Amino acid sequence: MKGAKEGSNQTGQSISGDLPPILADDEFYQALASKHRRRVLHYLSEVERATVEELATVLSGWEATETGTMQLPADREQIQLALVHNHLPRLADAGLIVYESHTAPVQLESLHPRVMEIIRQSVEAEQPDDS
Repeated sequence: MKGAKEGSNQTGQSISGDLPPILADDEFYQALASKHRRRVLHYLSEVERATVEELATVLSGWEATETGTMQLPADREQIQLALVHNHLPRLADAGLIVYESHTAPVQLESLHPRVMEIIRQSVEAEQPDDS
């Protein structure tokens, strides 16, 4: 992980250390660029660890709820393949999860509260406004 660099703001005051290092890392924001990755992080923040199969089921259910359509087993399998080959490795590379193989549980890394808040807000922003 790359740390936040010390610098100064527009008023010349020093800015630094109160940001967690991950927030200064482009890889973090690239990891959050995917709706599925944001949802995986949100789900893991609630349960702490899950199998790849469980994550695929949760994401498939989330898609069904969002679209109002029924998800087929093939849809779930497609999500699971994307998790194994794309989403989970990216989240692990960004230092957000522990992911070793498709047979081991996926676990959320210990993350700074500000990082957790950004993840929570990003998922909440997807929700339709009921007003």
